[in-house]
This record gives sequence, C-alpha cells and structure tokens, in this order.
Amino acid sequence: MIDLSWAAGFLPLILAGLGVGFLVGLTGVGGGALMTPLLISSFGVTPQIAVGTDLLYASITKTAGSWRHHVSDHVEWPIVFRLAAGSIPASLILLAASPSSHSTRRRLPIGSAWVSSWRCR
Repeated sequence: MIDLSWAAGFLPLILAGLGVGFLVGLTGVGGGALMTPLLISSFGVTPQIAVGTDLLYASITKTAGSWRHHVSDHVEWPIVFRLAAGSIPASLILLAASPSSHSTRRRLPIGSAWVSSWRCR
C-alpha cells in the first residue's frame, strides 16, 4: 500500500487554488485579489510570503498565457511598449525605495509539509 498521508497537508491548498481559479475564470477578477487574502486569513501565511508566493505563481501562469496570446496574434506590441515605458521604471523606482530585509530565507509549515519561500534581499 502506498502511504499518501503527506497529501493531506496539500489538499486544502489544492482546493483553495481550485476555488480561486474557478472564481477568476467566472468573474475575471485578478487571482491576487483573492488568493493573497485567502493565504493570510485561512492558512496563516505571513503577508510578505503570501504576496511573494502569489506573484511567483502569477508570473508563471501569465507568461504561459502571454505566449499563447502572442502565438494567436492577439497582442498589439506598440501598446505593450507604451505600457512598459511607464510601468517598468515605476516598478524599479518603488523596488529601490522599498525597505529591504536581511533575512534571505524562511521556512513556513503548512499542514504536514514544509514550504520554502525565498525573499528578496
């Protein structure tokens, strides 16, 4: 028999992801507006870890979605470049102005599993 007791720690997170994914698909509301508060309130994740985790996941899924739209020729590149001309410098300025943390790595228990999360220096 295979021991799947370790999966019990992941099941609530998987169900939360399923629920948030369904609501995002149904309403079009951004996942960060739903998943980050859910991680903080229901799973006891610190706000910094919740935001970082959600941003990393969003960057992966948005990269895949962006590529699919590019391949389907649904992207107006002049608009993309104009948006980037304002948003990239603003992001860099805010990143430079943000207070940095001296702690580079934290471990956070969720259920029976340990989830490692990297933090920016």
